[in-house]
Amino acid sequence: MSANTLENYAIKEKSKWSDPEKAAMFKDAKVRNILHNSLNNVMSNRVISCKTTKEIWDALETQCQGMMAIKKNRRAVLVQEYEQFDAKADKSITDIYDRFLTLLNDLSLVGKEYEIEDSNTKFLRALLED
Repeated sequence: MSANTLENYAIKEKSKWSDPEKAAMFKDAKVRNILHNSLNNVMSNRVISCKTTKEIWDALETQCQGMMAIKKNRRAVLVQEYEQFDAKADKSITDIYDRFLTLLNDLSLVGKEYEIEDSNTKFLRALLED
């Protein structure tokens, strides 16, 4: 059922709704409630003004596509940082290793992981280059 059809129901007085219209509105209200209850406060605030489930879904889809684009860009930046990782001469080996582990953890969060042997080799080469 389209959002336009549901909006048409809202124009009629509730007492004049047919049984299928009542069922559709009840179903829509139930799904809207489920969506709102499953969202965190930030996401819920972004869709609070939506009148139908379809509007909520479209808003969430748009928001999440934006998040995916951000995640993809972040991943590209982190991969580049990994590929260009170098040890800075003025830092201790502990600081360098902490920075490298943070980079590996950030990469993992965006779905990019390296084999442990590869990351160990990368770290050791970075130490030797300096």
